[in-house]
Amino acid sequence: MTMDANADDDGTLNELENSENRQNNVEEDYSEENTDETSVSTESTFDLTLPATHSYLGHNLEELRGRTILDDGVYVNLPLLAKKSVMLFPGQTLPMTVFDAQTIDMIRTCIENDRTLGIVCLGYNKMVSIGTTAEIYECMYDPEQGFRLKAKGRQRFKILGVIIQGSDKITAQVQVLPEITLGPPFLDDRLTSLNHLRTHPRTEEEFKKQERVENLDAVVTPWPGWVYRQYDPLRLSLKIRQRLHFIERGSSIPEEPADLSFWVAQNLVLDDNERIALLNYDCAISRLQREIKYLEEDKIFVCSNCDSYIGRQSHMFPMSKEGPQGTYCNSAGIIHETVTLYHAQGLTLSGSPPSLEYTWFPGYAWTIAMCSHCYVHMGWKFTAVQNNLKPKAFWGLTRKSFKSKKK
Repeated sequence: MTMDANADDDGTLNELENSENRQNNVEEDYSEENTDETSVSTESTFDLTLPATHSYLGHNLEELRGRTILDDGVYVNLPLLAKKSVMLFPGQTLPMTVFDAQTIDMIRTCIENDRTLGIVCLGYNKMVSIGTTAEIYECMYDPEQGFRLKAKGRQRFKILGVIIQGSDKITAQVQVLPEITLGPPFLDDRLTSLNHLRTHPRTEEEFKKQERVENLDAVVTPWPGWVYRQYDPLRLSLKIRQRLHFIERGSSIPEEPADLSFWVAQNLVLDDNERIALLNYDCAISRLQREIKYLEEDKIFVCSNCDSYIGRQSHMFPMSKEGPQGTYCNSAGIIHETVTLYHAQGLTLSGSPPSLEYTWFPGYAWTIAMCSHCYVHMGWKFTAVQNNLKPKAFWGLTRKSFKSKKK
């Protein structure tokens, strides 16, 4: 059987649907009772900056200079790309390969203007009314390889009206949404006599020392100090980072609250509705408060189709500086939001040998992985082809193939 990176959006390849091929697949036993997870090494010698470059798109992409920032609240007509179960957050990288002539024409027009288009999630046969602008910063066209590009998520927007021009050519009137930044909770009620005692805390111990000053500030307010501390973006950021200890190593986790809130939304395993809710918030404080609830306990991962056990949230680890979840594109132009895990179970590998074609992680060959129970496409197992690479193997599972549940 010929391996292909182009597993379609709905599941496995046609070859994998053949029952005879299933019998020849190599199935690994990862039953929870028989797996010693302490033996799994998460030591890494891999250069985590490589996946973020998306070098599989080619090294000859043209770099586009300049940057476009739209004014908050402004109304603009924006070309839209609607992708099924793909949601872009500000700061996130979006690689794409496009073959459709109408879409290529739209992208070329976009590049000639301000290089900005809108990305919206398409789910349940309807388009979500909120999205994120994407600014194209590298691109190249080749008749055989299609229009390849890299874009960066910039600003949130709300769709006010849609004009459909062909099957894939959509323009919408949108309003650019502001990102509201609030200062410290006691900013308007601080006692100036205490200013010499104020610090810029970064650790839990430093925040506890600062609480004494804040409690004195709170005396002249209607509420006790602990109420205001629930809305302190720096404290919320610290709580988030403490709960991200299992994936922090090697990742470039932002420190600024707004950037951190978008980073967490991008990297947590959340369904489309939860992601839409986070994208709707106009303030990092509300976003961080909701994300803390998602991180309160170690959730389990199960197959989206049959609910069979796959792994746990703590099995996530970064194979990219952008975090444990990244957006990648295969040679057919299909976009996969992929989560990397050092341990997974209940998966069956295809019988074909590992392939380096269009690999997202240089030095690692991929093998298609399916659910052992329902045989839907789950993602890939990546195996090192160089002796000096660690980890020797890991899993890259598509976000839509599994879901998180409470234990």
